[in-house]
Amino acid sequence: MGEAKRRRLLDPNYGLPKTPNTSELTSKGVFKKQTDFKTVPKNHFINSHYQGRQEAEGRRQEENCPTLVRAACRRQDSLPLPYLSPARDRSRSVSKSWEQGFKTPPSTWRLQFGWGLNPHPNCASCLLPHASCLFQELPKHYLNLRDSSNQNDAVHLSHTIDAHQNPNNQLAPNHWHEWVVNSAVDPKLTALNVRSLSGSLVYEYLLYALPQTARRNDGRLRDGYLKRYAHLESGAWWVSGLDPLNDWLPMDWGRMKPDYPRLEWDKDTKEQTQKPVKYESPPKTPNRVTYLRVPLHIWKLIALRYDVPMPEHITVTSDGEALGFWAWVMAHPEIPVCLTEGEKKAGCLLTLGYVAIALPGIWNGRVGKEDLEYLHPDLVPMAQKGRKFVILFDYETKPKTKQQVFSATRRTCQVILQLACQCEVAVLPGPEKGIDDWVVALGKKAEKAVSTMIADALRVSELNQRFFVNRARGLRKFKPDVIVNTRYLSTVIRSLPQSGLVGLASDMGTGKTEILAMIRRDNPDLSFLNNGHRVTLLKNLSDRLQTAMYSAISCGDWAKAKALSITVDSLYKMANDLQAYDILFIDEACQYLAHLLKSKTCKEHRGAILEVLEYLVYNAKLVVLADAHLDDLTIEFFMRMRPAGEKPYIIKNEYRSGGRQVYWYEGKNSSAIVAEFHAQLMLGKKLMMVSDSKRFIKKLERALNDAEGQRCRGAEGKEIIQQLSSAPPLPCSPALFDDETPESAEDRKLRVWAIHSENSGSEENVIFIREINIAIKDIDAFLITPSLSSGVDISSYHFDAVFGVFHAVSQSATECAQQLWRYRPDVPMYVWVAPRPPFGYAETNARRIKERILQKNEMTAFLIRINRETGKRGAEKDWALDASCQIEGQRNWSINNLRSDLRSLLEEMGNTIIPLGDGGNEATSRWMKAAGIAIDEEHYRKVANAKDIDRRTYTSRQHQDYLKPEEVLECEKFRIQDTYGMSVTPELVEQDDGGRLIKKIVALEAILPIPGEMVTDDQGREFIPPPAIVAERDKSERERLAICTDWSNHSTAWLMRHRLGLRAVLMDLMAGVEIKGDEAMIQALAEFSKRNASHVKGILNLTIPLSESPMWILGQYLSQLGLSTESRRPMEDGQRVRYYRLNTSDVEFIQKVLDYRQRQREDRERKRQESLELQAAHKARMQSQYGINAPSTPPLNEDGSNNWGGMDTDAELSDSWWDKVKYYARLAIERVEYGVDAVKELLSTSLHKFVAN
Repeated sequence: MGEAKRRRLLDPNYGLPKTPNTSELTSKGVFKKQTDFKTVPKNHFINSHYQGRQEAEGRRQEENCPTLVRAACRRQDSLPLPYLSPARDRSRSVSKSWEQGFKTPPSTWRLQFGWGLNPHPNCASCLLPHASCLFQELPKHYLNLRDSSNQNDAVHLSHTIDAHQNPNNQLAPNHWHEWVVNSAVDPKLTALNVRSLSGSLVYEYLLYALPQTARRNDGRLRDGYLKRYAHLESGAWWVSGLDPLNDWLPMDWGRMKPDYPRLEWDKDTKEQTQKPVKYESPPKTPNRVTYLRVPLHIWKLIALRYDVPMPEHITVTSDGEALGFWAWVMAHPEIPVCLTEGEKKAGCLLTLGYVAIALPGIWNGRVGKEDLEYLHPDLVPMAQKGRKFVILFDYETKPKTKQQVFSATRRTCQVILQLACQCEVAVLPGPEKGIDDWVVALGKKAEKAVSTMIADALRVSELNQRFFVNRARGLRKFKPDVIVNTRYLSTVIRSLPQSGLVGLASDMGTGKTEILAMIRRDNPDLSFLNNGHRVTLLKNLSDRLQTAMYSAISCGDWAKAKALSITVDSLYKMANDLQAYDILFIDEACQYLAHLLKSKTCKEHRGAILEVLEYLVYNAKLVVLADAHLDDLTIEFFMRMRPAGEKPYIIKNEYRSGGRQVYWYEGKNSSAIVAEFHAQLMLGKKLMMVSDSKRFIKKLERALNDAEGQRCRGAEGKEIIQQLSSAPPLPCSPALFDDETPESAEDRKLRVWAIHSENSGSEENVIFIREINIAIKDIDAFLITPSLSSGVDISSYHFDAVFGVFHAVSQSATECAQQLWRYRPDVPMYVWVAPRPPFGYAETNARRIKERILQKNEMTAFLIRINRETGKRGAEKDWALDASCQIEGQRNWSINNLRSDLRSLLEEMGNTIIPLGDGGNEATSRWMKAAGIAIDEEHYRKVANAKDIDRRTYTSRQHQDYLKPEEVLECEKFRIQDTYGMSVTPELVEQDDGGRLIKKIVALEAILPIPGEMVTDDQGREFIPPPAIVAERDKSERERLAICTDWSNHSTAWLMRHRLGLRAVLMDLMAGVEIKGDEAMIQALAEFSKRNASHVKGILNLTIPLSESPMWILGQYLSQLGLSTESRRPMEDGQRVRYYRLNTSDVEFIQKVLDYRQRQREDRERKRQESLELQAAHKARMQSQYGINAPSTPPLNEDGSNNWGGMDTDAELSDSWWDKVKYYARLAIERVEYGVDAVKELLSTSLHKFVAN
């Protein structure tokens, strides 16, 4: 490039005409008539009609626009940013004052930068100079989205972006792809804020703030700058936003990302490092934050999400920018603001309907030193009192980087809180680094996952706790009393304290149970209770600890057993035989606690189980808790049940049983690891597979046992192994094929053994588990589910490898590790973990979980007319409820991040992780899918063909610990027949879907009846109570279930559906009426759903994407009620119009079920009335014959009790449940002593009365 040409490009004043003074130009043009824009109605985009005009004409029109409007709409490609244009002069004058703002406290910024000053002549109080005059011109009214002509404004959000599509002529294809495809940023949002640059034009954008000394006398940039930024000439993209300190005019400051970045310069070593400089910021000027320009449809999404009205008329530029968006956000402090690092991440959040501001770095939300820090001046306009800021930075794995992110987050939160704002921190689950990467990886699930994650944001105190406590794994609060490092704990610890609570924290397979076995052998006279959460665990421990198994003796003889093993599920049955044991032992204590508080099998009797457990723990002399991952929460829970003042005694073994090689699969599905499993079996290997999914294990068992899985074991399998296996050939594999000895068909057949919840209690599996180290010698593939995840140790060598497939559905990382270590010998492991849960991101904040539970309980209590304060809680203790919420939060966190959490746990245990890539195997996927279909079809047939049983048999079987496979099928058939009132066919079994369909029909049955009369709460709010059928369901549930976390709150779900207007829609649809998507009733339902999306998610567990159509939203609600729609498209006025109606077969089927259920209720009511009539007749006979009045029900007390059964007023009241049990037992004993005298007295009194009459 010649010197003259370079000078023309780089000299800021070369060839330019003299420009007028900035203030003079502004004063002339600021209030002149607007000619470059149209003020258009809401929900309507203005079409540009200025294409093809000359640049001079554009400048003339620009001078006639109001300052706020003129600068915001100016096209980027016409801005000579490095030159001294009038707008640049003005922004520079503000920039100098802004730089001084770093040295002044926030209280002076509003005056220094003119906020609240210089108002519009016709506006008495403006939030920003000239900004609020836009709102003066555009009055605010409620946002109405029923204009069907614009209902597809945001439809592009749900469409898949074509990677080769690039409608933006300002962006190079690779830059457009980076923003729109790789970062999921809206195309219009991208076009408004980003442009591609190359050649010398990059200097004009990046180096605008250089001082005059950076140029030579002839005006050319000095060689140092040209050399430093020469790499930018090869191509880069530039992003800049609006200036909050300058009337929301376009900001000169921005950031540039080069296609070929330079390497970072180390000031200490005076050398280049290997770290590239990804982003370039303008030198010689402080960093700013970026407020991206926003199109109208993004504004509408945000207004819908937070239910905040938009202005009735919005000005849209010819480029598509909706003017006044950020001033509108500033005027509504109820709208939360997200702070994220990077413009692409902010654009991604804006695309999803969240207000987001981009920081250039994690430290750029605050200014100053740690002792005297302030909020960044650019963020102060948004820092109105009470506004919530949500900080969302990247997911990091390196310890040093994690510490930096935590420190920056904490200090940014502190300066936000200083201004009376709220601040929370959203935590990405990983493994994707940024929010944009996570959204792209999630695809269609992104809307639901991001909504849950932001709603799950942490307070600063919670963030501190999570960071320093390391996700509550292990012991932090309770310090060990004894620390050892030994392979077997029993070789060092020979005895335990005589009393108190003892915790054994020692890795898997280190002999924790052996210590208890020694104590049992040395002290056989001590009473001993072994309590656990799985039957297989208890049976194993029962043999090792020499205790009686509860299922082997009758319930009445439990108290006679000196040593007893019993599951926590059956603990309530001990209420009549309570005693104080010398030793109470709980193995796998963390899993035990989670099972106790969260499992469905304990739901019906959870209240009684907790009461019995509290008695046992309180009265036991010694309580021993053992777990490889014993944590503070478990210790604290049981300490709450112990006598006050007692301290736990903790023994910690630091030995790690790791040291294995773990081959780590990272594919989207498990097909690659299943293919490897099959291939190694064909090679003659003996393998063990563990999984958290019973269905997966059953599918794999079926696939291995069919002809395809059995056909080629041994030498004949060489070809298929090469097709299936995704791993390198095993070293020993050639030798297997060199053996020419012929094999019989029986020898070639795979011997597969699977254990899961449906067969773990069978006689053959009980024997198999008892003698497991011998039984495994005869099998090739051993498949197990969580039913065998603890309490079983396979110590003898047989299997050549252990495979683990975890779908992130039910088990945390520690529970998955427990399964993998059931096999003790040191063999390789192959592990695949689902990248994310199939049901989406679950809430992890214990405080929010508790708030959600209590709010729903309180609302239901109000709707069913009971006291709201007492009705929101059950019989549980506060510490039990807190523990339940903390466990749920911890488990959800681990399951949300199971792939990374399990990997980090295995590394902590000392194992070596060997990545095997993210490939898949389509043939294996089809193979497993076919097995799943075959299993389902076989199950449907077996249920339909099962033997019929009566209700008494069905009821009795519900209390048995194990049912034979045929008994399970018979009970399932009875349940389906009793539920639907029709003969059971394979089609009905499939339709029932394991009992899910009837729950949907029950919800539909609740919404159809006429609701009750309006009621008003103590705050004057009006609510419509549910029909009696719904209220009675909640009342009976609260009478039956003592713990509030087990309540379903049907009335709250009913109220949400009622407010959505679903009843009116359903009444029409059930009557056969056809509807269209643009009808007012459907539009209103969709609008209400989007405005209250967070409440719909919390109550109905349904995510409402803001971009979906009204009919799609209605379809989701109908699906929850067991209904679906069908449509037709007749021709009307030359166009196809789609009409929807309910699926006829669905309506007919559900109507039959509803009629059957109504008949059942009528029969029950008739029997109840007959019973009342018989009682009344009996009462009348007793009165007429003997003059005896029947006992009457006592009046209700204040707490709602009625003292049924009488009350001894002389007895001392006791709050302790076991004290009451002792009291009634004492009365029973005393009754024997004075029973004869009491009978005589009764007879004497009756005789005197008879004679008197």
